[in-house]
Amino acid sequence: MSTENQIKKIIYRAVHRGCKETDFLLGDFFVANKNDLSELGLELCEKFLDEDDMLIYDWILDKIPSEIIYKDLIEKIRKFHGI
Repeated sequence: MSTENQIKKIIYRAVHRGCKETDFLLGDFFVANKNDLSELGLELCEKFLDEDDMLIYDWILDKIPSEIIYKDLIEKIRKFHGI
């Protein structure tokens, strides 16, 4: 799969989560940072989007500790949203 198609897939999955809160948090972040997704690690982004919506939501809001591999990505999402 080309990098461009992989980025499109990530953005689609981020915007269409099924949970409105994570649609907003992830969708806005990934759309705004689409040109930097390669720097974030496309495989990591895809793996992150495989996680459960409520788990991601709780990680972003720091209700529960996140998995160590997602720490940097979650911090970037928090910073983007001013959390």
